[in-house]
Amino acid sequence: MSDVQFQQSHNLGLPKARELAQRWADGAAAKMGLTCKHQAGDDQDLIAFERSGVNGTMKVTANSFDVNIKLGLMMKAFKPMIEAEIAKNVSRMVEKASGPQA
Repeated sequence: MSDVQFQQSHNLGLPKARELAQRWADGAAAKMGLTCKHQAGDDQDLIAFERSGVNGTMKVTANSFDVNIKLGLMMKAFKPMIEAEIAKNVSRMVEKASGPQA
């Protein structure tokens, strides 16, 4: 069972969702030292990420992002902060992408 679970619905379609998820993974790798592996599929993608004390996945579909994270013992103390950051970052990413297009 995951320690952190977050789901964000969207109407972006799979190509745009893939692009956003890749940007998220690149940013997470740079900012938090995560190692990310991207596995593309026909109907969904899976981004697996890990670092010491953290491993998880982001499932990317045409209409949702599903994040599941397993925390190590030392990282469990940061669970509320991690949940809040994931929710804020993924929600903001979808909101920006869903906004008016110029």
